[in-house]
Formats: sequence, structure tokens, C-alpha cells
Amino acid sequence: MSADEVIVSERPREGWSVVNEQGETVALDLELTPELVRVGLLRDVVRTVQEARKQAGLEVSDRITLTWTGTGEAADALRADAAFVAGEVLATTVVEAASAGDGWSTDADLALSFEVAKA
Repeated sequence: MSADEVIVSERPREGWSVVNEQGETVALDLELTPELVRVGLLRDVVRTVQEARKQAGLEVSDRITLTWTGTGEAADALRADAAFVAGEVLATTVVEAASAGDGWSTDADLALSFEVAKA
């Protein structure tokens, strides 16, 4: 039997995606672990805060204070890793408040309300 007579087929395991092109195969594990979900939520928080900075007319290099309140998974992730968010958005402080203040930004998808101010 020669190599031309052998047929190789790939069937990915459940939860995997496999692509084969030009003799190269790439397989990705598509399982979302709790850690990946948490990091994704933190990235969404960072994106939302950065957009609020922009809307407030703050410069990219401005240090800010971030005051927030919320419930759910995004709030839990922010409580657990506020230092990551602070580093990404140049916040000198990240403080959880008991309730939202007047004029705060709200992201319903993340269940967070927050205020950014120049430090």
C-alpha cells in the first residue's frame, strides 16, 4: 500500500475546532473556562471605561480615578482583579461604591455603573 492509497480524515473532538489547509492543521479547544470568562469580562470593563474616558474628553495619558458599583459576574471579576483594570485604564484608584451617583455611566450588559474623573 502506498501513501496515495491512504485516506486520512480528521474528526475533531467535541468542543474543538480543526482547520486543515495546505498540509497544516490547527486545532483549537473552544471550551470557555471560568478564568477565560473572567478575563473576557475584565476586557469588556476596560473597553467600557476607556470609552467613558474618551467621551469625558480626557487625554489618553491622563490618570483617572474610577468609582464603580454593580452586580453579577463583571462586578465579581472587577472586585477580584481591580489592579488589572487600574493598570489598563491608568487609574490611580479603583473604588467600589454602595450606589451610583448622579451622571454616572451605566453599562446594562455588564450590570455596572461607574464614574471616571481626572486624578
